[in-house]
Amino acid sequence: MKKPIILILILSTFLASQAQQADTLKSHYGQAFTGGQLVAPAALVASGSIIGLTPSFHQNVDIPLRDWVIQDGHDRIRVDDYFQFAPIAAVPLLKACGVESQHSWRDLVSLSAGTFLLGTAIVQGLKYGIGQQRPYGYVYTSFPSGHTADAFMGAEILRREYGKEYPGIAIAGYAAATATGLLRIYNNRHWASDVLAGAGIGILSASITYWLAPYLTF
Repeated sequence: MKKPIILILILSTFLASQAQQADTLKSHYGQAFTGGQLVAPAALVASGSIIGLTPSFHQNVDIPLRDWVIQDGHDRIRVDDYFQFAPIAAVPLLKACGVESQHSWRDLVSLSAGTFLLGTAIVQGLKYGIGQQRPYGYVYTSFPSGHTADAFMGAEILRREYGKEYPGIAIAGYAAATATGLLRIYNNRHWASDVLAGAGIGILSASITYWLAPYLTF
């Protein structure tokens, strides 16, 4: 269980060490990277990790919240399986409808693909490396929430591409992503800590991809 956490700490240290150099970078991929861009996603990942992977916090936060949510025995609402893809689906749809994005079609595809490859690798590595049991039992791929990570990856791409000119689009994307995370808890598919970490990983994956894009050949 400790190995994935150590890897996250190593990655965070590396990003922090590169922040000053990256601050000076300007390119057609967007504004200069600043270390402040990591604060919100890092806080989400850290809080999710502490709550979900520390037995005392898990017992006193995750489990009581799960018990409270499922106490009425409600049926599952399955729209979260579709909501997770709503923000990223909106990215090319808006551009096809004539809404101007920050990047060309080619760059947009590359940035989106890079974000989801990185995010999926992190999520799946942690899921199988940690082996956290799902709140409904018997499956050990709970931490972090992949649905939530996918939704927030798309929401952050949507924000970066359209949010400057159309802030309402960014708000809608993040609203859909938040709804996805809440539904994962409501449907008893994930602990709250899984959702917090998934949201942070989603935002972080997009931030890293946009930062690294000028260094890579797309």
